[in-house]
Amino acid sequence: MMSAIKRGNDDESTGGGPVSKKARGPETAEERVLEIIKSSGNKGVSDDDLIKACPVLTIDERVDVVNKLIMSNAITLHKVKDTLRYKYKGPTGSVPGDANTEELVVFNLIRDSGRKGIWIRDVRIKSNLGLPRLKKILKSLETKKVIKAVKSVAASRKIVYMLFDLEPDSSITGGAWYSNQEFESEFIEVLTKHSYKFLEAKKSKALKNTSIRSPLVKYNTSYATADRVLEFISKTGISKVRLTAEDIISILDLLVYDGLAAKRVNTEGKVEYRSIKSLLKRNAVSFLPCGSCPVIKRCSDANQLNCLNCKHMKIWTTI
Repeated sequence: MMSAIKRGNDDESTGGGPVSKKARGPETAEERVLEIIKSSGNKGVSDDDLIKACPVLTIDERVDVVNKLIMSNAITLHKVKDTLRYKYKGPTGSVPGDANTEELVVFNLIRDSGRKGIWIRDVRIKSNLGLPRLKKILKSLETKKVIKAVKSVAASRKIVYMLFDLEPDSSITGGAWYSNQEFESEFIEVLTKHSYKFLEAKKSKALKNTSIRSPLVKYNTSYATADRVLEFISKTGISKVRLTAEDIISILDLLVYDGLAAKRVNTEGKVEYRSIKSLLKRNAVSFLPCGSCPVIKRCSDANQLNCLNCKHMKIWTTI
């Protein structure tokens, strides 16, 4: 009855004629974010722009929406003056208008691979094309700037193909720890020293705080999360690349492995770190790659994985 009365009042307010329906806006978070990025044109949208435009979305929800749009090739990721910006691309990508059937097959396989790209061997198997013909197609698509070839840090000779406008995944480029396919060991060492310096300063400040009498409270306040360390690193300006909390966690875990930091989970479920003094003096043996190898249990003379063909061991023995 209430709904019938309400509809009757609406009819009277419009002179008894049909009620005009208002244009409906985006119904889902993905549609809303896509509409914002689409309306930005060639300028693109940054994370800060999305936060202002969609304040109701949490960080996890926003990241999930953006990742889905990138994987569906509706948007592309660009780096503009050290700032990541999202640009509208459309659901089908920039497929060449004069593409033949074989080029479309190859293009669709590369498009579906997303930011991780696809190896030429996988393209050949899935497309059932001969290698000479496939190389000509790839060269044609590269010339038209539809796709691009990217070297993988996992294997120097392995090249993967992805859409031209996509930003390669960190598993391909190596993330912040690689530059031009080269491992930035010096950069990691600098970050490690500054991270330890921050933890030492925080512990010293907590222990010298005379306003806190409880030793337990002083001990607890001497811990710091990866976000706090990241904030400190960002203010120093020592990094020219954009670091994430996950990057800092890997640096702090190195300190834990070296016996220079302790790690715990606080009552809120967050991981915290605290500087400690190493009980053992470090020497050349402590740098053995075997000590931090995640597959050490599988290393054996009877297996394919052993110290004779380990590339990390070869690098260490030539230093």
